[in-house]
Amino acid sequence: MKSLDFPAVTSWALAVLLLTLRVGPVFTLAPPFSLIQAPMRVRIALVLALAACLATPVSSLLAQNGLSLAIACATELLLGLTIAFALQAAFASLSFAGRMLEIQAGYGLATIILPGSRTQAPMFGAILTLVGGLIFFANNGHLALLQLIARTLDVLPLGQIQSLASPELYIRYFSLVMTLGFAATAAVSLALFLVDLVIAFLSRALPQMNALLLGLQVKTIVTLLMLAVSAGLLGPATLRLTSTALDFIAAIG
Repeated sequence: MKSLDFPAVTSWALAVLLLTLRVGPVFTLAPPFSLIQAPMRVRIALVLALAACLATPVSSLLAQNGLSLAIACATELLLGLTIAFALQAAFASLSFAGRMLEIQAGYGLATIILPGSRTQAPMFGAILTLVGGLIFFANNGHLALLQLIARTLDVLPLGQIQSLASPELYIRYFSLVMTLGFAATAAVSLALFLVDLVIAFLSRALPQMNALLLGLQVKTIVTLLMLAVSAGLLGPATLRLTSTALDFIAAIG
């Protein structure tokens, strides 16, 4: 029976530890994975299993002292949070666009309970986020994300991260995803803006008319109709958001 090579086992264990810090924030904090109702212990077990599958022994980790290893853990956690930020910003743009639509349409007081986080959320924002997560999984976005994480091991070796791109890249990415999120509801927002203009002209021509009551009724009907008509815009916008997030993750190195 072949004896265990303890330096190799220790090196592999350190690699699993560091990779867990890189992968953990993505599958525990970032949507669409955070939208799935699963116990935290299941998420942790999944992260450990993925880290164990992707990790390879790195002999240079054994030569590091305690301070160097702590710095390596901090940088790996920072990289994981950066990847989680990419997904969080992409889906937050959908939630923000839905929230703007609710305020414009008069649904601002309506909230629902998200099944994943069990917290209150705006109605349209939660619907857009859940549909975006469904489209993400339906188009194998999770597989592309795993491939990118595995590829980062070659570009950004474990414990040897020097920098995480320039601040201009983060600013450009955030502005782009917010624009794409608004594009998913742009048709509905434009229709509601035109309705507001028409009601404003009617209120000037008919001062005795109750513009608030009429506006709520008309905008409720217009919102539902335009959401049904423009539902096809959500798919391309979500796919573009997904590809933009994956491109940002690939450009971090």
